[in-house]
Order: sequence, then structure tokens, then C-alpha cells
Amino acid sequence: MQQLISRRKTIKIIASTIAITPLQAVANKNIHSYRWNSTALGNPVEMQIYTINKVHLDKIILLINSEVRRFNKIFYLQDGSSKINLLNNNKVLINPDPELINAIHLSEKFYKISKGSFDITVQPLWNSYSSGAKVNFDGIGFNNIDISKNKISLLNKNTEITINALAQGILTDRIHEILLNSGLNNHLINFGEGKASGISPNDNNWRLLVNNEYLDITNKGFSVSEPESTILPNKKSHLFNANNYDSASNIPGKTTVIAKNATLADGLSTTYAVSDEKIRKSLIKEFPDVRFIISN
Repeated sequence: MQQLISRRKTIKIIASTIAITPLQAVANKNIHSYRWNSTALGNPVEMQIYTINKVHLDKIILLINSEVRRFNKIFYLQDGSSKINLLNNNKVLINPDPELINAIHLSEKFYKISKGSFDITVQPLWNSYSSGAKVNFDGIGFNNIDISKNKISLLNKNTEITINALAQGILTDRIHEILLNSGLNNHLINFGEGKASGISPNDNNWRLLVNNEYLDITNKGFSVSEPESTILPNKKSHLFNANNYDSASNIPGKTTVIAKNATLADGLSTTYAVSDEKIRKSLIKEFPDVRFIISN
């Protein structure tokens, strides 16, 4: 039996399953099983681990819990004390976390390759469309962000940013790094975006089920963007095209991307979804090693 992953049309619960031994070995009393449930960036997450070293496992879980809490304190917009909220409210953040700096630099790359349709300064659109308030477009635009090693500044009083299009991918890759550094080479992570490594519990490659096709994702990251995963009160999608100051039009029903890591897959799936056909074709050409699977 193949190990498969399927994504719901509307993502409400996000699960992560880590397996480091063949499934049959779980019957061995020397194999320890651990199920972990928590939330990461506002989403429920679950993780299943099998290991022969219980002490080693406990240390890994502590580290993963610590990293999830740390990422929440950086990127989670629903936490009023998170670093991204402090930046949005105060328009300046001194000594920002390296993860936030790197995320903004990476966001700028997607902004450039999308010719501006992907832009992290669209948070005012979310705020307005969620509350019904009038939209102030004045602060939207990547040129309103000034960033250095020790400071991030938002140059317009109306500018607010969101890293939601990348944060889950960044966290996924960080958890993947922790597992590899801990000697757990065979695992599957799905924190909204995903990363598969090594072999599945049945000694097979990891496979992603998309459009009734089984796609090999072993040692790769994956991401799925769906306009209906979050619908705003105005009945529009949460996927914004910053060039139009509105929810993107002609969004595919599902954009699945398989890339070398979850962060790249995350950014590309969103960029493809919110861009026009010309940009979509350029993305496919510019990233020949990335697989785009489009469902309407």
C-alpha cells in the first residue's frame, strides 16, 4: 500500500505525520510511538513519530514546540504581541529576528518575478475586506518597506505586511532541518505546506495525491493554494493581486507546486495563483525543476 497525502478543498485541519521506521516495526516493544498535537501560526497541527530512542524523542519534541512558539511570536498576525504586529502598529521594528528579515527579502524576490502581483503589503486589503471598512490603498506597495540588518521600517502610515504566503513553508523547512540534524532522515511534514524526506513507513517513496494522480514528492517540498480555503465576508478570496488592489481574478481552483523545499513551493503556489497568464508562463519557464499542477 502506498503512503499518500490528500489535501481537502477547504483546509481547516492541517496534519503532520513523521515516521522514521517501517510501519510493521511499531509492534516491537523497543519502538516508541508519540502523537503530538498543537497549533502553528493559527492552524491545528498533528505529528506522529516512531523511534527507538525515547529520550532522544523527548528532546526533539521540546525543540519543535519551542520553534513553533518562536515562529508564532514572529509571524502570527492574530497574536497582538508578535513581531509582525509590532512592526505593523509602530511602523518600525528594531533588531528584528533574522527569520523576519529573510522572509521579507524572499518576498521581494517573488514581488519582482510577479511584476508586483505578489506583495506582502496587501494586509490592509485583508483588514478592510474582513471588517467591511473602506480600503486605503495608499500604503500598498513594496516600495513602502525599508529594511536593514538592524531595523525594518514601514514608510507609509497605512502600510501593513503579512508573511502568510511564506511563513508556513519557512516553518516546515525549519522543522525538517531539526529532524535531519537529529538523525531522523525518513519523515513527512505537513504544516499547511509540506516536506517529505527519505522513505515512507512502507519503504516506498512519499507520494502526493493530486487529481487522481500519485506524484513522487520524496526529498521535496510541496504547497497547495486554493481560493476557497478562506473566503472573506465580501465573498472574495484571500488571495490578493496587489496590482489590482483586490482579490485576484481567474484563480485556479487549486494550484499545487512541488519544489526543492516547502518555502519555495509556498511562495510559487501563491505567486502563480494571484498572477496573470503571462506571469504564470514565465514562472514555469524560470523554474524548470519545479512542477506546477493546476486544477480548475
